[in-house]
Amino acid sequence: MTELCEKLEREVLPLVSRPSRYTGGERNVPETDPDGVELSFLLAFPDVYEIGMSHLGIRVLYDILSRRPEVAVERVFAPWVDMERLMREKDVPLFSLESCTAAREFDVIGFTLQYELHYTEVLTMLDLAGVPLRAADRSEGEPYIVGGGPCAYNPEPVAAFFDLLVMGDGESAVVELTDVLLEARHLGLTRDETLRRCAALRGVYVPSLYEERFAPPSGEGAGPGGSPSDDGQGGSGGDEVPGGPGASHGGVFVGTLPVDDAAPPRVERRVEASLSYAYHPTSPIVPATEATHDRLAIEIMRGCTRGCRFCQAGMVTRPVRECPMEDVARLVREGIASSGHDEVSLVSLSASDHSELGKLVPLLNEELFERRVSISLPSLRADRFGLELADGIGRVRKSGLTFAPEAGSQRLRDVINKNETEDAVIETVDTAFSAGWKRVKLYFMIGLPTETDEDLDAIGDLVRRVRETARRHRRGAAINVSISPFVPKSHTPFQWERQDSVEETRRKEALLRPRLRMKGVKVSLRDPEVSLVEGVLARGGRELSDVIEDAWRGGARFGGWSETFDGGVWLRALEESGLDAQDYLRERDPDEALPWDHVDAGPSREFLLEERARALEGKSREDCRTEGCYSCGACGTDALLSSEIPEPRPVDERATGAFRRRARRRQVQNGSPGNRWRVRYAKEAGARFLSHLDLTRAWARAVSSSGLPVVYTQGFNPRPRLSFGPPLPVGSTGEAEFVELELSKAVADEEITGALAVGLPPGLRVLDAAALKSRGSAAAEACAAEYVIDNLGTLEELDEDALAERVSRVRSLDAIDVERGDRVRTLKPAKGVLSAGPEGGKPLRLRVVLELGREGDLRPVDLVGLLYGEDGGEPKLARVHRTTLFRCPSAGGLERMT
Repeated sequence: MTELCEKLEREVLPLVSRPSRYTGGERNVPETDPDGVELSFLLAFPDVYEIGMSHLGIRVLYDILSRRPEVAVERVFAPWVDMERLMREKDVPLFSLESCTAAREFDVIGFTLQYELHYTEVLTMLDLAGVPLRAADRSEGEPYIVGGGPCAYNPEPVAAFFDLLVMGDGESAVVELTDVLLEARHLGLTRDETLRRCAALRGVYVPSLYEERFAPPSGEGAGPGGSPSDDGQGGSGGDEVPGGPGASHGGVFVGTLPVDDAAPPRVERRVEASLSYAYHPTSPIVPATEATHDRLAIEIMRGCTRGCRFCQAGMVTRPVRECPMEDVARLVREGIASSGHDEVSLVSLSASDHSELGKLVPLLNEELFERRVSISLPSLRADRFGLELADGIGRVRKSGLTFAPEAGSQRLRDVINKNETEDAVIETVDTAFSAGWKRVKLYFMIGLPTETDEDLDAIGDLVRRVRETARRHRRGAAINVSISPFVPKSHTPFQWERQDSVEETRRKEALLRPRLRMKGVKVSLRDPEVSLVEGVLARGGRELSDVIEDAWRGGARFGGWSETFDGGVWLRALEESGLDAQDYLRERDPDEALPWDHVDAGPSREFLLEERARALEGKSREDCRTEGCYSCGACGTDALLSSEIPEPRPVDERATGAFRRRARRRQVQNGSPGNRWRVRYAKEAGARFLSHLDLTRAWARAVSSSGLPVVYTQGFNPRPRLSFGPPLPVGSTGEAEFVELELSKAVADEEITGALAVGLPPGLRVLDAAALKSRGSAAAEACAAEYVIDNLGTLEELDEDALAERVSRVRSLDAIDVERGDRVRTLKPAKGVLSAGPEGGKPLRLRVVLELGREGDLRPVDLVGLLYGEDGGEPKLARVHRTTLFRCPSAGGLERMT
């Protein structure tokens, strides 16, 4: 264990919420030979672990980089506010998840930019890493800071912070970028020389090689936004003024132009030519702690041609590329075998548009149903959802269905080109609830172009019809309605449109609330100040880099989280920079130069303007895959790239063998008693910070992927039938932990231990297994536990006699009040502490036996706190190891459990 890891273990992690966010220890993390590494990547996601590990993109890039023996790749996620505070107090740098290596020691730190309000977390992570925030301040030897993701399509607000950004698909881009960086290292090139080479790669934007240009506001020919040049970009009508925000020049922005011959005038996005088996992880990392989307995700299609005019993703990911059905089936088979997940998510912008979906879902169900693995489609269209698809994806469990009508009236749906009728939505809801679904979620936007109050009324009318339809099948039907303000995004037909002010959004929300007040309908409204900041950052230029940094220094953190967002910090930062938020929300003139005009995201300016004109006329378009090409400019063959991507890592043969064994054994679904086994296992240091809930999930995956004939629970959400011994507190280890499982037939003890060991994450180790003859459980039998406690802080300064005297004093207490979170519990040490005393040696340790149960619910950390008394010290820093569980026979005394 490194010195940094030891410091985290002893001084930091016991004091933070969700410490498992920072410890790694996941299943399927590849091993790297340090002797062969020439380049190190740190993939950074600027949000907490459970959000970042739900993102498929970072998993794909991680997997591709890990296939190269000369490259080391690790991950880091944004520390939550309590962790950031402690890291600063304890002088702990940002560190990687896999090896606790300081982030600054990596050659490349690559950020995924999914959301504009993540920008402040980028600065937090750079600052904690000790890396200068501004690219211009970085010297030779500093990590290259790389950005990518949808926000990179308008890179200018964060241009000051990144050495380079990647536009478009990242799979082959990361391979080519790696090659350039390796070659530059071998040639001994400087930082500037290396960046100039990177700029020659398609899709790579190096901000330092460009500058903003401005024209005098009253110069001849310089209108409100200058005049468009021949190539469709903003041009200058007078003498251009270089650099800086427009406010400081009093000029009119005319474009972002290269200042170096190595930089192309326009940066063209990357587009992968295909989407196949090679682009996916076959042994995906399985989070040890809970992820927001805890499932196996397979991207079955990239791109969308439905043409929703507000949707940036649908515009910039064209053309459509499908992963072949055979590849999807193979990826699912291998992914489930190596992960133990009980859900497969078929991911796409519009998954129901995959041409082979009707064959794919039944094919997957043939292999997955008996193993109780469900199929989900997170993005569905009402006009493609039928009874056959409903039965297919709801065969194992029916979680929830999500549809996005986006607007309440057909008129407004035509404006935004959402080609779904109200009748189609109602028919879909009728189909879903008749097939057994219990809830549906509907997404709407307010503030869309041409919207009127009558369109808002129509949202209420549509939700009422949905509710009535659902309740005809199920009286307790749940309808969740999510309403968000419209935010114009770059490279869409609506990039020129105005965004509603905060006041106007609140007026519309007030109008909607009474119309949506219905039993069984839950409404979620987004904070309009969040959308205001998003809108500013989405359509601004380089002048916003100062605003972002000022807001960050003012305390802006985790803007996407309601408990931490502070709109006032952002408004003050804008004001101090001499900027007005309303200037960013206004309607743009089509002749006006835009900050992202130098980025070619696919669809041409002419096509976007044509779509905007059709929108304002209320004219929709059909899907170009069925109605013919509309010449959007995004699908030319010269845009498609095909680079050599390393082959996926092979799936562990033990896991695939278990998968094949499961195929020959019909899993038992009923609730019959079956054959019960008790498994004893150790929770070691690598799993110390996993919660009891984390452990139950890890064991469920291990059992599901073991190949054993498992008995499943009945009902809505079938799971392996497991029971657990008394939970250990987070931060504790133990060697007397128990899990009990039921099998449909007798199996040798050795086969059970071997099969389970394959699927457990590091830090959980099977010790033995034995058949149970009774129906009793470890949780019910255990009446006491023995613990060894060390890292006792100020108590270690006492000699054994002094510590023994304190122990005796605590054991004499009849009752004591102890704070637990926001509650106060009255505990009884005299009854709960069965034995306690110092254990010889240095450092001093304590061995105690505590009663388990409602009357003696005294935790080891409570006891340590009582022993500290008024001396001070932090009980949570004590290390606790459970050595034994005891049962209490009727004859009295304690009996060791096995």
